[in-house]
Amino acid sequence: MTCPHCSAVNPATGIYCRACGLDRSAPLIHPYAKLYSVHGIGLAAVAAVVVSTVLTVLGAALALVPGAMAEQAQADRDTDLLQRAYLVELAITGVDVLGMLVAGVLVIIWLYRARVNLDAFPEAQSGLVAGWAIGGWFIPFANFVIPCRVMHQVASASLQHRRVGLFTGLWWAGYVVSFATSQISGRMEPDANTFAAHVAYFDDMLGFGVVEAVATVLAGFFLVKLILSISGAQTARIERGRAAHVPVVPAAVPSGTISL
Repeated sequence: MTCPHCSAVNPATGIYCRACGLDRSAPLIHPYAKLYSVHGIGLAAVAAVVVSTVLTVLGAALALVPGAMAEQAQADRDTDLLQRAYLVELAITGVDVLGMLVAGVLVIIWLYRARVNLDAFPEAQSGLVAGWAIGGWFIPFANFVIPCRVMHQVASASLQHRRVGLFTGLWWAGYVVSFATSQISGRMEPDANTFAAHVAYFDDMLGFGVVEAVATVLAGFFLVKLILSISGAQTARIERGRAAHVPVVPAAVPSGTISL
């Protein structure tokens, strides 16, 4: 007998699957539970994460431009060129922040929908309620823990994969490092109003940008992997569960005939 949850082949006797340990007689989804589609929003979130990651990497590379402008300004004692270097830095940062905001909104929407779907899975263990998938990102200090816990909860209930904890941990570690680096660099200022101090500032910003870019690539890779895997697993399960609850409608009997 095939397990409806993990598709593993089991003996006809017994209730629980030998592979996943779930009750083979339990429905895949509760018939009247609220369900969201996570396929479309998942693809949109993945696209936004990829674009945001690329923008962050490009921003780290383009940080060489204002640095070179500051060095030229120091050599020429040109304050106008130094001001233009800061404008270039501001433009690069603005584009990067915009990409992160769009990706963040889509990921939060996707995570909320995926968490709501867990309430329709009979074997899903109780944990953080769906509201934490949104609110957990905006509570100071708690936002360093809650989103990761929600993601791990969703991944564990949706995927039959032993590396769920590893993938979630690597994603969150990359995100925390990237976020912390951006916050620190965003509060940095030149030590003094001299050309040498401005050049040193841009050198420091370049170093922080490289660290942020590496951490962002790490976080983006594992986030994309989690979103695609969870979306695919939940979509397949919901489709199978709905198909199992489709009522059998008897064929219509032509008028004037006798049905036995």
